[in-house]
Amino acid sequence: MPSQLEQRIAQFTEWRTKLVAAIDDFRSWQDTYGHADIEQTLRIYDMVEGLRNDRIRLAFMGESAEDKIGIINALLFSDMPNGLLPVGAGSEFLCATEIFHDPGESPYVRVLPIDTRKNQESIANLRRSPIEWITMRLNPDSPESIAEATQSLMESRAVSIDEARSLTLHNVERSGDAVMIPAWRYALINIPHPMLKSGLIALYTPGAQMLASEPEVAMRIGSSAQSLLMVLGKDLATTSHDVWKQYAQNSQAHKFVVLDSSAGADATTESNVAQKLELPSENVLALPIAKAVASRLAHEESSALMDGFSRLEKMHGEKLVPERQALLMSAVVKEIGPLVQSARQAVAGRFIATVKEMQDLTSTSGKNQTVAQDMLTRLENERKLYQKSVTQFNVIYSDLNARGQELLATLHDDRIEEILSYDREFIQGAWTTAGLWKNMQGLFSYFATQVQKILNYAENLHHTVDGIYQSFHENYGLAKLTPPPINLEKHLDAMHTHEENARSFCHDPVNIATYKDFLVKKFYDGLVEEARQQFELTRLDTEHWLRGALGPLNGQIMERQNLMLKRVESLRNMKDNMMSVQERIKQLDSQRQSLKKQGEQLDLLRNNLALNTPQPPAKPAAAKPPLATG
Repeated sequence: MPSQLEQRIAQFTEWRTKLVAAIDDFRSWQDTYGHADIEQTLRIYDMVEGLRNDRIRLAFMGESAEDKIGIINALLFSDMPNGLLPVGAGSEFLCATEIFHDPGESPYVRVLPIDTRKNQESIANLRRSPIEWITMRLNPDSPESIAEATQSLMESRAVSIDEARSLTLHNVERSGDAVMIPAWRYALINIPHPMLKSGLIALYTPGAQMLASEPEVAMRIGSSAQSLLMVLGKDLATTSHDVWKQYAQNSQAHKFVVLDSSAGADATTESNVAQKLELPSENVLALPIAKAVASRLAHEESSALMDGFSRLEKMHGEKLVPERQALLMSAVVKEIGPLVQSARQAVAGRFIATVKEMQDLTSTSGKNQTVAQDMLTRLENERKLYQKSVTQFNVIYSDLNARGQELLATLHDDRIEEILSYDREFIQGAWTTAGLWKNMQGLFSYFATQVQKILNYAENLHHTVDGIYQSFHENYGLAKLTPPPINLEKHLDAMHTHEENARSFCHDPVNIATYKDFLVKKFYDGLVEEARQQFELTRLDTEHWLRGALGPLNGQIMERQNLMLKRVESLRNMKDNMMSVQERIKQLDSQRQSLKKQGEQLDLLRNNLALNTPQPPAKPAAAKPPLATG
């Protein structure tokens, strides 16, 4: 029987599938009636692909590898013999692991060797370089095949201290003159499990020491996960608290904590931890982790030990799924809504023009050719006036495109690199710890300032576009449409979050005691690399908006022009042949009925797409770290 969480994720997936189908229906409507342009088609395609590929990410943090692995196996993979991830001797060497389903590839376990740390390349860059990875294919129908492939994730090796230093690994397990290190740096598991096929991604993170060596992993998980679950022992240890403050505290994810009651955690501990981490009390729970995991994997449904996992499932299902659903629906309303509105206005315009022409032709029936000629002259004058609007639109479009290119120039790769390299010389050359921290925090303040400038420029462009729509509405009688939203504020919010993370980074006792060269590399590999991703996402969203900013307006203008040309052509054909009037009226009546049907189809599509927006549950704001002093 599917678990509570699996049922909620499956319902979410079914809802998302229906939403995609409704968008596909609109795309088919456009193809059938010829109302799509290239930019609109691309925007709809991007939206559909985004919905199909959307995933809910659950991240698991904490010190005890066995407890984290146990909870992942019990919560997500209890239908598999002993779960998915291996547990036992060597668990502590399990690297950061991403578990998902990609139907485009055969199932596999793919690992990145630890030696790639010598290349000083980020994991994000290495993911685009398949040659660096080792891939082990697995048979998803064979528990033995899965176990064999996943068991390799716990491999370790003994290296000299100098070798560990060359890999910039510190504080690893030492045995005499050698140290034990993980064999792998990062792992990807692609398997067609029902939970993963429904749209879930599980992210396992190693302990604090390895996270400190791979800050990029922790930062990316904190910024991309919808759920962060920290697994603790008896209480909140100092190390775990430091990890929380640095990587989880400023995340926008829902946050949960599981304490081990077998180690002595109780209701008082739950309350204290919730207070220290500024979490709702219901988001912190204690349970005998090892016993509860064993009971869950043994499918002892009646066991009281199952209550803890039932609570976890219920909280995830009630908080994550509705919120994600509402966010996706909001994006669809903002992106597809104006296109449907524009199409509906175009159909309405054609319907009104058709009825008007029928009325004009009916009034000419049996009358002399002079009346038809007067109608033709009036339409010709109207068309010439409208042609001026087309000319004006082309001038405005050229000006907007030029200003848009100026905006994109501030987000070009070279410019981003220039922004990221700002003050690097001072950071690397800082003589004092205070100077180093000041320059690091100053760098992220500079990043936030640059994003704010970009946002201000973009907002000015958006106001300009708003004015263009209003002008054409007032001067040329077009329907008042809402231009596509630009929505860059999320990137400024994200950069402010990174700024807070930088402040926490600079006040972390572990970092204060870290060798400077390693610390600077850790800063750039983690925090600065996240900032790079944010700038690139800002550029992509800006390009996307610029391509479609005037699309709905352009569609209306072209539709109005085409309607006028058809009416002029019709009157020219009939002015010397009044016998064809009745035939033309019949054609127009058939066209009127077709347009009425098109409008009804769009009204139904609009209801299916945009009117039932679910409301997300209230979520407490992310806690803010104390401001830096001095």
